[in-house]
Amino acid sequence: MSRVWISRAEALKRLEVKPQTLYAYVSRQRIAAKSDPAHPRKSLYALDDIERLSRRAPGRVPLRPGPTGPAPAYDALPPGLTGGTITRGEAAIDTEISITVEGRHYYRGRDCISLAATENFETVAALLWQSRHPNPFGPLKPRPDVNFPGGPRTRVLSMLSRRLEEEAMTEIQPERDLGNEAASLLNEMVDAVTNGGPRLFFHQRLARAWKVYDNKDTDLLRRALVLSADTSLDEATLAVRVSAATMGPLAIPLIAGFGTMTSPKLGGRISRAESYVTQVRRTGNPLALAKSLLERGLELPGFERDYSPSEPLRAKALIDAAPQLGEDLKTVLRVGEDLTGQPAGMSLALALIGRHLDLPREAPVTLYGIGRSAGWLAHAIEQMQAGSSPKARLRYIGPHPQIVD
Repeated sequence: MSRVWISRAEALKRLEVKPQTLYAYVSRQRIAAKSDPAHPRKSLYALDDIERLSRRAPGRVPLRPGPTGPAPAYDALPPGLTGGTITRGEAAIDTEISITVEGRHYYRGRDCISLAATENFETVAALLWQSRHPNPFGPLKPRPDVNFPGGPRTRVLSMLSRRLEEEAMTEIQPERDLGNEAASLLNEMVDAVTNGGPRLFFHQRLARAWKVYDNKDTDLLRRALVLSADTSLDEATLAVRVSAATMGPLAIPLIAGFGTMTSPKLGGRISRAESYVTQVRRTGNPLALAKSLLERGLELPGFERDYSPSEPLRAKALIDAAPQLGEDLKTVLRVGEDLTGQPAGMSLALALIGRHLDLPREAPVTLYGIGRSAGWLAHAIEQMQAGSSPKARLRYIGPHPQIVD
């Protein structure tokens, strides 16, 4: 959603401050400002930042009525679609890629659950990137050297490192086709995981590598990729946007995102959920195992308290798409919901699908990483096109330095 910009006079009226205070807010990066296209010597100010500082709900009219009649049209705007009030220590990043509203997540204004019901992952990636071409993957040629040693995570990082060496830049190249660059990276990422093969859709290539042959089962992989493509801002996406600001190859932010995702807090959740589901199957007593974890003060895998707001609906959409889920796996879900009082997140949904399809151990987190890569590349492209860098200030709180004369 695009930002709304207002004049200096209106900003001063809403804030009820002097011009010097407004300029101080801008210099401290508390209010975004830009040149007025109609009057380059004047500035416009971001309405959402001003509303936050004035502690008013978005869309509220100024404290004092305008002298010449009704307030401008932007006073009647619906509530802003924002990530909430910014608190001390947080930085705001403007994006038009995705938003969560009442638990539903939208990619470029389209409901991701509806997209997962009908669209291929490639189509959703092109939507996220606002690609110049409806199918940026069509012209890509397969590379012969896609076999890397190690597990899926190692193979992906090896592929990205090679691309980084191949595309090292010494100067900024403003005319790059970022959509094509993103498509080739995602294509090679899938090839690195699957060791190449026929030019099928990505979910079909993964299914072939993981020996999933039933069309309904293969379709679960497609849904998982689409539902994982983007989520609310987390550490991995922040790492992507910061590294993208260097304007280097897209392999740099993709390495940053994929590497951060493999941490215990993000991808580690999926691995723990997968291990938990495997252990339940081995013991045959999900209730006893879940209670033992909770009694030890541990969170039940897949039912973490701090997952993103859209996870419950996305997880439910993925699980509901597998009507043949085994009764033992359904019991894992029911027990967790009963004991924690909250719905499952994507980590458990991916783990359940992984066991349902009998995928390799690292497949659920690999599937998630490939899905998230489409969103990371969208954030990298948006950051590069903005031409700015996420700003943060390091505030020293250590001991006073011993200054030597």
